[in-house]
Amino acid sequence: MPTVETAVEIAQPPEVITEAFLDPDNAVYWTKDLERFEVISREPGLVGSVAHLHYIQNDKRYILEDVMKEYIPNEYFKSEVTGGGLRAQVETWLREKNGNTEVMIKWSGSGNTLMMRILLPFLRGVMRRQMRSELECFKSLVEDRGAHFAR
Repeated sequence: MPTVETAVEIAQPPEVITEAFLDPDNAVYWTKDLERFEVISREPGLVGSVAHLHYIQNDKRYILEDVMKEYIPNEYFKSEVTGGGLRAQVETWLREKNGNTEVMIKWSGSGNTLMMRILLPFLRGVMRRQMRSELECFKSLVEDRGAHFAR
């Protein structure tokens, strides 16, 4: 199962970062190719909450389903993402560090189709660069705007 990790230190407390991550309106500002974050059931952050992530990539639209599996406020959240021929777990840790917060994200996934099972191991580098880029964008936004980006 391919695994990708990245981390960044953000000059905000864990409470602000958690609020920014869980605000569905923020996701389109820092997630590449994401057009819309649609809440299907329960409030984001609650275990069992479901969202549909609407993407467009190379003029092709697809939807991934994101289900919150575990949540420890201001410390950890884990969701399962399915669709597009894959199933992945995305884990996020927040650790206070010298007045800032270290944010670490780990993506672990596997393909549901033969094509995705073959491709995923080769895409690890691309995925790592994209995750890093998105996390750096998130960092800039949360340091500049706080918990809500659409101001």
